[in-house]
Amino acid sequence: MNRFALIMLTGIFCVAAAGCGSAGIVTTPPSPVLSVSSTSASFSAVQGGTNPAAVSVTVSNTGDGTLTFTAASDSPWLTVTPTSGTAPQTLQISAAVGGLPISMNTGRITITAAGVTGSPATVTIGFFVTPVPSNTPFWAQWGANPQHAGMVAVAGQNALHKLADIVYEPFVNQEKAENAAIFGEPELLAHYQAPIVDGNDVYAMMKTGTYNSCSPVGAWFTQNAACGPNTWNTMIWNEARFSWINNQLTQIWVFTSDWKPEPNGNGLQGWEPVFHPVDANNFIYAPGAGGTIWKVNKTTGATASHINPFSGTNLVAQNTYVAGPLSADSLGNIYYTVIELADPSAGDPWTVKDAVGAWLVKLKSDDTSTIATFASLVPNAPAANSTTCPAEFTRGPNGLCGSQRPGINIAPAIAPDGTIYIGSVAHFDNGQAYLVAVNSNLTPKWAASLQSLLTDACGGAPPCVLGSGLIDDLASSSPTVAPDGSVLFGAFTDYNGERGHLMKFDSLGNFQGAFDFGWDSTPAIYVHGGTYSIVIKDNHYATNGPYYITQLNPSLQIEWQFQNTNPGQPNGFEWCINMPAVDMNGTVYANSEDGSIYVIPQGHAGIFMQPQSSLFLNLALGAAYTPLSIGPDGRLYTQNNGHLFAVGN
Repeated sequence: MNRFALIMLTGIFCVAAAGCGSAGIVTTPPSPVLSVSSTSASFSAVQGGTNPAAVSVTVSNTGDGTLTFTAASDSPWLTVTPTSGTAPQTLQISAAVGGLPISMNTGRITITAAGVTGSPATVTIGFFVTPVPSNTPFWAQWGANPQHAGMVAVAGQNALHKLADIVYEPFVNQEKAENAAIFGEPELLAHYQAPIVDGNDVYAMMKTGTYNSCSPVGAWFTQNAACGPNTWNTMIWNEARFSWINNQLTQIWVFTSDWKPEPNGNGLQGWEPVFHPVDANNFIYAPGAGGTIWKVNKTTGATASHINPFSGTNLVAQNTYVAGPLSADSLGNIYYTVIELADPSAGDPWTVKDAVGAWLVKLKSDDTSTIATFASLVPNAPAANSTTCPAEFTRGPNGLCGSQRPGINIAPAIAPDGTIYIGSVAHFDNGQAYLVAVNSNLTPKWAASLQSLLTDACGGAPPCVLGSGLIDDLASSSPTVAPDGSVLFGAFTDYNGERGHLMKFDSLGNFQGAFDFGWDSTPAIYVHGGTYSIVIKDNHYATNGPYYITQLNPSLQIEWQFQNTNPGQPNGFEWCINMPAVDMNGTVYANSEDGSIYVIPQGHAGIFMQPQSSLFLNLALGAAYTPLSIGPDGRLYTQNNGHLFAVGN
């Protein structure tokens, strides 16, 4: 190619390239890109309290060049510093409580860099201003008060409307499926906490974690597989604080406990034990692992202290369990029971290996503690290696009685004079059972045997074999102290259609009589006119009804019976409660398996069927037996199929 042609070709390329040489180059300017480390943040604080700590958000330039920006808030309670800068820059975002009302407040921080990609960027801020927690416990524990009377000094509301519906048990369908495969119907075999009510606040158990369903369904029972109730320790038990805000029951915080139930093994038959805190001393006390207690700040839900009464002892924490609800006396002392089981790897801890240890624990408000062994509280019980316990009930090896220990799910009751009442049972033999009275310093007062006291077992034909009350770990019956100082306890008996018996003892431990229903029931007390009445469910299982709520006089004679009726079931549905609630007028509140809560008035005799009101909540066939609570405003708190309902006018 000749030189002229080369020159011409070079010129063409130069034109195509928009110029040759330094004078013709066109460069692209740097392109900043605005980015923020987070597009949302949240705060919470108590109304009128201190401001929450600031949060940090970083402004970055993910492009080239220099990025300058401004930052501005759209709300007077929300501030950001600095309000301008050059990326990278960390912003401090703050929220001020000031005079904000109790509510969820929303504000925005807008970050602007003119002409820049990604501008403006917005950080959305949620600021939850919560109410100051109440410190006036109203329904503070199982049975409302230390005596477990289940009666409050306000009028309850009518069951007219569902005011709240909160799911606290997300595993209901899985649990029912496991039991349906074994028992032929989808039963929910779990014990649940009574809602704790304190002023405008409600404290309730909430479950999280996982539930391991079996494959095939029911293999936990048929194959002893590691699933279903055999691995219920994969679930997590939490205590949540709710408060009424603008007529909505609103969650304020959740405290996660490390408490786990005793292993199912061959002893609990899939019946899940109860997790049950108590409200006392301006704190929530929640069961923990290894026999410990968590003391929870009611304002924040944070741990105030972790109390271990067994520090320095040689118990094995992983095999040690808080065995039932926590109870509190009028002075703020906390009482609860603890059991140490044998290591399951050495054999079934219910039927092969005896309990390793068992204690009644007393906590004072300063976190100091005292413990007493069950062996010291029931000194006259047969020795652990004895074979003299009622053989028809024994489940231990070679007919052994086993050590005395607490019945699972039993809440201690405390009389006004400070006497503590608990249930004790031989580990291998639920017929070797006692109602135990303990002095406030945890020394033994008396232990009344439940054996050979029930005359209705005789059938009128000699020789007369008296029936015995059993303590069944599948139940939640707890002692109730009556106004005259007597003590009521619901024991299990199977010879009367598995209805159990409500057994009554005086304050010295003398047996006074029994009513022929007591299975999984803590009775309530209605105080009126210088006397009192006893209210208890009264289900006839073997004949599929009738199903009553029954009121008794102090001599355990029937005053009236309210019968559940339903057009779809001739004999009605059973009462799904393990404790009723009673208001100042004697109005009784109870749940039925028909899915409704019933309000049952006084002023009747004999059998009646018309309630004051009722409200359908949720289909409840196979529902768990649950307790009810009443708040200081008369609202009703009840449970059904894994839901917590608030009910009222």
